[in-house]
Amino acid sequence: MARKITKRGLTRKLDKAFSNKVRSRGYCVRCRKVDNLQCCHIISRSHRATRWHFDNALCLCADCHMNFAHKNPLLFNDFVEEYLGRERYSQLLMMGTMVRKWSLDDLHQLYETLKGA
Repeated sequence: MARKITKRGLTRKLDKAFSNKVRSRGYCVRCRKVDNLQCCHIISRSHRATRWHFDNALCLCADCHMNFAHKNPLLFNDFVEEYLGRERYSQLLMMGTMVRKWSLDDLHQLYETLKGA
């Protein structure tokens, strides 16, 4: 008998599928390197409203992720605003303040969408 998947388990699968989709861009959007790509969240993954939103994720190499995004937050904010444009960035920031509770069905649906995309 198959085990029932929990919200926590499905969240992990979603994180992996989302990360794979972001990294499939194939290069770092800052320096254009193609090695050691990572999914960089602009707004923390702890904010469920934006956790799996594509405007909230950038494909960065490990060096840019750690030494730029995490160690230079002011420069990173400027980069993101230029990359997304002021309006999309403002919408993302507003969305990040919202509370989103995902049902198990919502998570399943999002996972199926990510797998198919």
